[in-house]
Amino acid sequence: MAPKKSSEQPDMETKLEPEPKPNQEQEAGDDLDPAKSIKKIRTIVETLHTLFPPQPVQARSQSQTGQLRKYKSSIPPPKSNNQKVTLTTVTSAPVETSSLNHDESENSIHKLKRNLRLLEEDVAKLRVLNEVVGEEVSRHIVPLDKLLQKVEKGTTKTQLTKGMKKDLEDVNKKIFNLMCQVPLLPNRRRKPGGLDSEDGEVENNGKGIECLPAIHANEEDLKRLAVFRQVKEKFMELSTDRKICLLSFAVFPENQEVNRTMLMYWWIGEGILSDGAKPEDAVKEILKEFMEKKLIEPVENKHKVEPNCYKMSPFVHSSVVLISEEIGLFSMYQKGKKPRMKHSDLKKVCLVEESSSQPEAKAKKMPAGDIETVFNVSERFPDFAFKWFSEDQSSSGKKKKFSPLTKTSFKMLKVFYLGRWERTANRHIEVENPDLMKYLKHMTKLKLLSFQGISRIERLDDAVCKLHDLIILDLRACYNIEKLPDKIDSLKALTYLDITDCYMIDRMPKRLSWLDNLEVLKGFVVSDATDEETFCLLSELKHLKKLRKLSITINKGGDFTVAQLFVDIQDFSNLEKLKVAWGGINEHNKAEPSAGAVKEFLRSMTRLPNSSVTEPKVHKAPKKVVAVPSHLPEKLMKLDLQCFPDAELPSLLEPGKLKTLEKLYIKGGTKLTGLGKSVPEEPTECSVKVLRLKFLPRLKVEWRELRELYFPKLEFLDKYQCPHVSFCPCDGIGIWRHKSYVKL
Repeated sequence: MAPKKSSEQPDMETKLEPEPKPNQEQEAGDDLDPAKSIKKIRTIVETLHTLFPPQPVQARSQSQTGQLRKYKSSIPPPKSNNQKVTLTTVTSAPVETSSLNHDESENSIHKLKRNLRLLEEDVAKLRVLNEVVGEEVSRHIVPLDKLLQKVEKGTTKTQLTKGMKKDLEDVNKKIFNLMCQVPLLPNRRRKPGGLDSEDGEVENNGKGIECLPAIHANEEDLKRLAVFRQVKEKFMELSTDRKICLLSFAVFPENQEVNRTMLMYWWIGEGILSDGAKPEDAVKEILKEFMEKKLIEPVENKHKVEPNCYKMSPFVHSSVVLISEEIGLFSMYQKGKKPRMKHSDLKKVCLVEESSSQPEAKAKKMPAGDIETVFNVSERFPDFAFKWFSEDQSSSGKKKKFSPLTKTSFKMLKVFYLGRWERTANRHIEVENPDLMKYLKHMTKLKLLSFQGISRIERLDDAVCKLHDLIILDLRACYNIEKLPDKIDSLKALTYLDITDCYMIDRMPKRLSWLDNLEVLKGFVVSDATDEETFCLLSELKHLKKLRKLSITINKGGDFTVAQLFVDIQDFSNLEKLKVAWGGINEHNKAEPSAGAVKEFLRSMTRLPNSSVTEPKVHKAPKKVVAVPSHLPEKLMKLDLQCFPDAELPSLLEPGKLKTLEKLYIKGGTKLTGLGKSVPEEPTECSVKVLRLKFLPRLKVEWRELRELYFPKLEFLDKYQCPHVSFCPCDGIGIWRHKSYVKL
């Protein structure tokens, strides 16, 4: 007989109900309020932070640091649950153990505090956006309701009047603008059970998970499709190098736009491209073959003369992923789960989202000795990848047979691509400990190093200068970097250097002009610094005999005129493409009219009474001879001028003298009024075929003059925000193409 229930013996339902805490609110929907939840978590984290306050780095002595390193190396790797763990007592470093744990907890707490703060700011922005949307939408309820009443009462005709259509269009524009302000959110609804996933698991902390599409899920079904058989046949027809080029698309999501330059960098690092032809031409040829075989498709852009981005359709991408898995080139996809970082059979490692939390992120778990390629696909915090190539890792599991002077090196690694490969800057990448770059010195055979778009890198470690085989150094959009290494000339093999959009760099190292193999230099800075003995001048780049592509940012005014620019570069014998952007020109050295009077007043106030002071004679400095450029570089085919500062083009840029130039871009120039001193009476011998004119409010020229007289060989025109460039037969986006023009 079952015992009777009493107040002291509650039933099962009563037991499962949690007891309410005194400080816990019981309002409905409280658990779903992100602001309150974040506030509670931040309170807990602040308490943890008080329990583990940050310690100054200088608190440790050198001896303690050395003991700590020894202690780290003595820690055995973690065992599985089925194995017995033997604890080894370490008596030499008890203090270091506590400090190590303290540092790890401090770092974790710091990250958590930062992420909670950023999340709280985002939630506040969403709340404000919600109020703005509600207020704006409510304004349109009354006028739309009145319109509906008119239609229902039959006071209007069968069709809406022009006034009604205009009102509806205005409302539509405002609603569309509001819609554009709403961030892109995952289109998911909560299940009745409160879980988002069908199997009851919520991965990635509730964020969107990048899972493989359904066509990847069943290999047998995919192999039975005709598209897979066709892709496999076309794949087998390719050469070995081009097979690897095609399979490299497997690491990118389907339909994702992939930039041609990024592919070129990667394939150069892998050693795929032949040494005979220019890499740019070789990449175009490879991609052209893939397009002809319908394996990839170009991304259409009417503003581009030729495509520079490509994508792969879902079915072809699925087939390429499966082939890549079978060969063992890339191992990152799992059935029904998000991609995972893994060491592939062919020695490639792809970093994916949250790779830093995987066990393989630890140096002892990743066999780095035979890794050839590290490529960051979607990881935001790739610091851990540096640690794979530390001194301890190179000798782990092996007894040292050599003296302590033996150099650590990872000779298999050729590609270390930690930066951003996407065309847009939506993915924020951050290196939280730039000191880890010291391990770069062990990558002795590295050919490609990319930190593109990575934040918090203020300067490159001198270890970079020990990469004597490095061909490509990609620092594009590293906004925090302030300086390049002074001994950059030790990179004897460096061919491509990209420091575009590194706004904190204000001067170039003196030895930059000693890089004999440099062919492409993007982001060279001409600054107003005065210590010319310590930085590289533009004119000194003439020593780079192989330089064929150069982009310059000019932050210097005064004597450095447009004419001086072309004087400095006129002897660049192999230069084919030149891009110049005039930035923030310093004008503070110009003397004000009252400066002399102020100085004289100060002198009079400091003189003694009745003292006769003989003023020194002022010797006027001789006027500098204004340099006049005589010619453009003889091989120059493309010239791109941005934010042009003068009202007239220099004489050597008048269309009649451009007999070898094929592409001319002038983007920005509020003072520029014309293309020459006078309109030519007869067609010039100008060879320009592609012309871009943008943001030139004062430039005055008619289409007949432009097409028939200035540029008689013109085949492509891109015009934007040039109100006085008139009567051009451009389309709605400002593009004109000649009838015989064939897009490459």
